Amino acid sequence: MRGKTIISRTFAIMGIACVCLLMTLLAFGCKEKTERTGSPEQTREVATDQMKRETSVEEHENQLAFDLDEISVFDLSDEVSRDFFRGQMTLCNDQPDRARPGRYPRFESDKPLYGSVRFAGKPVEHSSPSTYYLAIDESAGTGKGYDRLYFDRNCDLDLTNDKPLMPLKDPSDAMLLRRPSDEQEICFDNLSVTFDFGPAGKRAIDIMPRLVVRKYGPGELNFVAAKARAGLINLGATRLNAVLGYSYSVGERFDQGRVIFCLDPDGTSERAPYWWGADELNSMHVIGGKHYGFGTTPTGDKLIVRPYTGQLGTFEAGAGGRDIDQITMRGSLGSEHTSVAVGGELEQGWPRPARSCRVPVGDYFPRNLRITFGRLSIFISNNYHADGQPRAAISRAKVYGVKIREDRPYVLDFTNVPDVLFASPAKDKRVKLGNELQVKAVLVDPELDIMVRGLDDMTHAKTTTVKMADGQERTFKRGRSLDPKVVITRASGEQVAEGVMPFG
Repeated sequence: MRGKTIISRTFAIMGIACVCLLMTLLAFGCKEKTERTGSPEQTREVATDQMKRETSVEEHENQLAFDLDEISVFDLSDEVSRDFFRGQMTLCNDQPDRARPGRYPRFESDKPLYGSVRFAGKPVEHSSPSTYYLAIDESAGTGKGYDRLYFDRNCDLDLTNDKPLMPLKDPSDAMLLRRPSDEQEICFDNLSVTFDFGPAGKRAIDIMPRLVVRKYGPGELNFVAAKARAGLINLGATRLNAVLGYSYSVGERFDQGRVIFCLDPDGTSERAPYWWGADELNSMHVIGGKHYGFGTTPTGDKLIVRPYTGQLGTFEAGAGGRDIDQITMRGSLGSEHTSVAVGGELEQGWPRPARSCRVPVGDYFPRNLRITFGRLSIFISNNYHADGQPRAAISRAKVYGVKIREDRPYVLDFTNVPDVLFASPAKDKRVKLGNELQVKAVLVDPELDIMVRGLDDMTHAKTTTVKMADGQERTFKRGRSLDPKVVITRASGEQVAEGVMPFG
């Protein structure tokens, strides 16, 4: 929502009855109790037959090590592959930067695209992470389609001595995004970049560049790591296909980087976990009723599985003294070192709604939680805004306010006093007469640093079917969003603007 012609530095934000009601009704928070309260798809092929073989396993110091073989990411199933196909992205436009290389090849297009990328890993050819410059030409002339990628692999700021990468003649459907809003999508021949994997030495990674030309705005070049690691593992009576690889970043050590991790049940119709944080290697999963943590070697050739042997505590959603019987929650919590699902057993990748569950002892924040109080559904997460600073999560320390202990349940019951935080404008921001000022406010629990992402009335919920990225259909119930109406006035009381302000 935007308000115009703001002169005074004083804002009178009147959260019309809806906001006041929400703040009274939803008072955030938790309490700790001394007593616990009770709370057909076909079998999918995840990768090649090579992946399906029994991987070797070693047991040492209460942990298991499973071999992971190298496979093509384009052999992964549609459901699993979506995370591995994103690639490290950079934007390209037709305006060369002054810091770009001094020498370019002779372009046939009047509008070649320029860009650069700095991979997440450390290339061994250079003493520090290096910027690779690139340019993309249309060999048949302007408007005929981009089909030549010049990549300054040796980082000498000279693209004339680099052989151009050509488009793949017949890319598979798995390589393409096929988004309706894109004008052109080109997959180029692989390039090889060697990275430093620490004690494992130097390793080359094959990378497929994929260019997406948009109808509006800059082009998008994604660098997709062409190989992943995969293997079939056994944990008790449960067989799982484990897949490990790169997504948004390329080249980091697997044991230190931001890698994608997928655990897909083998021989069942159950889909892989996809609760928020489930695709991270440091996530903790419940398998056969037990919690397991995971790790890997620098090159990802072995998956380390560690049964959790520590204490468990109870996480619970509570009524907070209200006359509400139907209370459930589902989602995930994050700590400094791991993430865990909360709710009941997994169903098609998501925990079922439950009032309470057992999780490892520790200090957490809510990554994503959907809590239902009768007909009211509340979607919360950690607050990633700061006062006058939208999306300032990187510069803010997280508040780990959800403290799970063995001897007493932690009850999230929304009894703390909430507050309205203005992500914009900043406190001392001034604007000229006639200019627009954007106002963004969020409802937060300042003690737990929790933000309301959604608040829905489920009385007249509608069933909605959505086709997911893997081609499967998912059915959801969506209620009526109770977005508050906000009025902005001057200090004199004169109304400047009003409108609905969505949550989050």
